Amino acid sequence: MATKGSAPNTPTHFVLVPFMAQGHLIPAMDIAALLTARGAAVTLITTPVNAARLRPLADRLVASSSHSGPFRLAELPFPPPPSAPEGCESLDLIPSPRLVLNLFRAAAALRGPLTSLLRSLQARRPRASSPTSARPGPRTSPPTLASRASSTTSPPASPCSPTSPPSATASTAPAPPRRSPSRSPGTLEAEATADGLVLNTFELLEGDIAAAYAAMLGKPVYCIGPLCLSTKDTVGSVGRGGDAAVDAGRCVEWLAAKKPRSVIYVGFGSLSYVPPKQVIEIGEGLAAAGAPFVLVIKQTELAPEVAQWLSGEGGFEDRNKEKGMVIRGWAPQAVILTHPSVGGFVTHCGWNSVLEGVIAGLPTICWPSFGDQFMNKKVITNILKTGVDVGIKGRQISHMDSVQLLSRQEVERAVRSLMDGGEEAEERRQRAAKFAEEARKAMQEGGSSYKDLDRLMQFASQKDCNGAD
Repeated sequence: MATKGSAPNTPTHFVLVPFMAQGHLIPAMDIAALLTARGAAVTLITTPVNAARLRPLADRLVASSSHSGPFRLAELPFPPPPSAPEGCESLDLIPSPRLVLNLFRAAAALRGPLTSLLRSLQARRPRASSPTSARPGPRTSPPTLASRASSTTSPPASPCSPTSPPSATASTAPAPPRRSPSRSPGTLEAEATADGLVLNTFELLEGDIAAAYAAMLGKPVYCIGPLCLSTKDTVGSVGRGGDAAVDAGRCVEWLAAKKPRSVIYVGFGSLSYVPPKQVIEIGEGLAAAGAPFVLVIKQTELAPEVAQWLSGEGGFEDRNKEKGMVIRGWAPQAVILTHPSVGGFVTHCGWNSVLEGVIAGLPTICWPSFGDQFMNKKVITNILKTGVDVGIKGRQISHMDSVQLLSRQEVERAVRSLMDGGEEAEERRQRAAKFAEEARKAMQEGGSSYKDLDRLMQFASQKDCNGAD
């Protein structure tokens, strides 16, 4: 993942190759921000559509006075997956679950161009590397670090498709429609052949598990998260992941009129699909619970029946205009979660959202649907003990499948359990506040994640200077 150039003052150069999904691309930008802040050079390789989506974050990173190292977005041409529309270069852009595997198969075609690009970067000095097993050669290959986008508590390999390029995408690939993805040969190879493993977590949260994992692998493991804390300013938080469908200033103004810790935020990430009937039941359950709320409905979930339910005189928005805000599309989630008026979070338990909830100090309602989200739910309910389980029993095979539907009464009960007070609710809130404080300490100078990033940079530099294995 990184190498040192031959010139004495040449910075270590890291090359990041995230999988094509928002939950992987955004943390990769966070890693780039952390590394360039320490003076490293970073190249992030992705496809044209994803590069365009990352461009605002990249521009802010380059313009930031706190980042002294150079940063570059490098693009690899990407043929559209078979039967998919032009521009389907990320999982959240795939219009049908039947086409998910097509994206993985199309990604496999990137192996050759990726290897060529890596070789060209090496030829320029400083040499660069990435999580790819298509190494140019044992004597010239720089050290490779695999990165995981899931909890350390998840099974010891990130889910991926066996058709994805070996480790280039496998080391950070989300779960496609397979029942036992953690046994994927490409993923196992990625972590087995890497020189180390980089994790988006911190010592107090999963330190014991990470240490056991390092002992099992026989190689270093670096806990450098929560990566979402790499963005310290509100402007950077607003731009995480794309253009928000609503002005962040409007959200802040609306939240400012609410009592502290009174609002519950409902957001299911970029991939989890909520069918129309469930969207309506969630909304009506929120309204019945009585707490002010922010409900995010993705564009892919705005079916005609949902639009009809929302709009017009006597529609859901009209009936709840004083206590509810509905966001159609991408929301400035990080800004909303950290507002003092927000007191609870209904989450799909994607790892990035879990960590955003942790740093905001919020108790959560866990509503997992696929992949590692069920394991992440256990982190929240069993390890952190800051959340309640909404009661989902089924498991989706893909991110666009629909399973068990919960009634508005079940939603109402879960919201009241989280927000209405009581001894258990207060204990959850106190524990959430403690973990938020510890997460921020971990990322500050002298904290565990800060030190692990130092170790990572030293390892990358020394490994290359001593010769790659």
